[in-house]
Amino acid sequence: MRKISAYVLTKNEERHIKDCVESINWADEIIIIDDFSTDNTVEIASKMGCKVVQNKFEYFGKQRNFALSQCLHEWVICIDADEKITPELRLEIECELQNSPTYDAFIASRKSKFINKWILHSGWYPDYRHPVLFNKNKMKYKDQLVHEDIDYKGKKFYFKGSILHYPYDNIKQFVKKSDLYTDLGAEEMFKKGVKFTVLNLFVNPFVMFVKMYVIKRGFLDGLAGLILALSYSSFYTLMKYIKLWNLESK
Repeated sequence: MRKISAYVLTKNEERHIKDCVESINWADEIIIIDDFSTDNTVEIASKMGCKVVQNKFEYFGKQRNFALSQCLHEWVICIDADEKITPELRLEIECELQNSPTYDAFIASRKSKFINKWILHSGWYPDYRHPVLFNKNKMKYKDQLVHEDIDYKGKKFYFKGSILHYPYDNIKQFVKKSDLYTDLGAEEMFKKGVKFTVLNLFVNPFVMFVKMYVIKRGFLDGLAGLILALSYSSFYTLMKYIKLWNLESK
């Protein structure tokens, strides 16, 4: 079977890193790109046999391309520290790598848990993110601050197996992560020349709520779906545009 490098970006991920690494411990090398964690992330990963490289985080596209530069092998697995690869997905990956893979990029759906509930609607599932397996010589990440995509024009294959995602342990963590992502989202819009208008404060949060709760059927996720739709509309989307306004005001 072709050899695989797996990489994970970390910043104070001692809660999740053990489960994450155990789900990919069959890779030929596991590289942790750590943004100078102050908890036990580095110690846990090192004891599990991972190669740890510390690199200051500036934005996601740049950090992921740095990670690729540290991978020894042509084929790369990418998951986040709060994710796990299921046994079903592992089998699919190994089957592809037994011979010559038919594609250069392979995508898996991501199933996410919000606090204590798996979200099966709300635009969260199936969540087809950037490739979980790909040939690093055929692509790189776009130079984006957040929600980075790959710079690749070829065909992609969709696995049946899923990635399990545990993004938030509690609401406090949701607010903390949202603060970072809205910072980067506002900077990305500012960089692209997006202009703030007062309508952004009313229209965009409302549109996000309708999209998540009605169009994407978040109401089927119960109270968690309602809280998600309200959080992403009133907090995430609203704060992103407020921060854009703040950048333009400087």
